[in-house]
Amino acid sequence: MKAKTKLFVGVAAVTIVGTALATPIVKLTSPLFSVGNQNADIQQRGKFESNGEEQFSAVLKTEGPSTVSLQDAAYSAGGQNGWHSHPGIVIVTVISGSIEWYDADCKTTIYQAGDSWVEGSQLHAFKVLSNNGAHLSAVFITAKGQALRTDRSAPACAAGLGL
Repeated sequence: MKAKTKLFVGVAAVTIVGTALATPIVKLTSPLFSVGNQNADIQQRGKFESNGEEQFSAVLKTEGPSTVSLQDAAYSAGGQNGWHSHPGIVIVTVISGSIEWYDADCKTTIYQAGDSWVEGSQLHAFKVLSNNGAHLSAVFITAKGQALRTDRSAPACAAGLGL
C-alpha cells in the first residue's frame, strides 16, 4: 500500500511541476477545421519549371501512419502561444495582423499578413503585435494519434520578454 501511495505522490508531483513550468497560451480561439488520417506512408514530390529559368521542387515523406490537421487560430490583441514544439511539421500562414516569432535563442522574426513559414520540433513561441489581433491558419502533419503541440518551458533568454 505504501508503494502505491509513493507512486501516486511522485506522479502527482511530476504532473504539477511539469504544468507549472509550461508557458500558457493567451487569448486564443482555435477551432480545428479538419482532422484526417493517412494509414500509409506519404511519399509525394512536386516539381515546376517555367521556360527553363524558374525551378521549384517540394518533397513530403512520412514513415508510418500520419494525421493531417487544419487549424484556424484567432488571437486577440496581446495574445501569445506559449513556448512549445511540434511532434511533426506545421505550415503556418498569417491571414491578418502581425506577430513576433521567437526561436529557442529568442531571436525574433516578424510575420505579417500573407507571410508563411514552417515549424517543427524546435522550441519556439510568438506574441501578437497588431492592435486588432492576428488570424492564422496552420496545417499540421504528425504521427497518427499524436498531439499537435508539446508545451515546453521557456528558455532562460525569455525572462525579460514577458512570454
